[in-house]
Amino acid sequence: MEIFVDSANVEEIKEIISWGIVDGCTTNPKIASMEKGKGFEENTREIIKLVKGPVSVEVTTNDLQEMLAEGRKYTSWGKNVVVKVPMGISGLKATKIFKEEGIKTNVTACMSVSQAILAAKSGAEYASLFYSRIGDMGYNPTRVVEESVRMFNVSNVKTKIIVGSIRHLMQIIEAGLAGAHILTIPPQFLYQMAKNPKTDESINEFLEAWKGYKNK
Repeated sequence: MEIFVDSANVEEIKEIISWGIVDGCTTNPKIASMEKGKGFEENTREIIKLVKGPVSVEVTTNDLQEMLAEGRKYTSWGKNVVVKVPMGISGLKATKIFKEEGIKTNVTACMSVSQAILAAKSGAEYASLFYSRIGDMGYNPTRVVEESVRMFNVSNVKTKIIVGSIRHLMQIIEAGLAGAHILTIPPQFLYQMAKNPKTDESINEFLEAWKGYKNK
């Protein structure tokens, strides 16, 4: 299982990379728009240089020709860029064209097994399932991930399933156990994963014992 950091904040990403746990990064127009003080291209280029693995950069349109123009521009920013395109007919068309041009894609906002299948068939490198938003519709997101993974395995599909839209810590475990190839996780949950009050209690106990021993 791979872990991507779901962020467009350069300092956050830099810090989490230093932990040695980052395999890639995903961004989207919403989180990119939260980064004030510098332009989208400047900020994104910094992320692309920082991250050694794939960086998903999302198009900001549903128009096919505009998607293609944006995606081609993004790929000129770095060899590790993956063009993130929206699920839908225009997105599938763009994915097919990008595949023919040797450009990797991440089809985003997939909410069902059937959408994940279409993303894979169109040539996507990644299909992103939105875990919490699937749950918002009243469906079982764990089952959607499990069935998508099973369908890909049965058909020998090479497309990797990314699970995003994480809203609490247990969803990370659930999605991982469901077989997700990649979890894209917001920084606040990565910090939560590293912390446990019993861990802190244990380490402090050891340090206090050592301090008492060392001072004898």
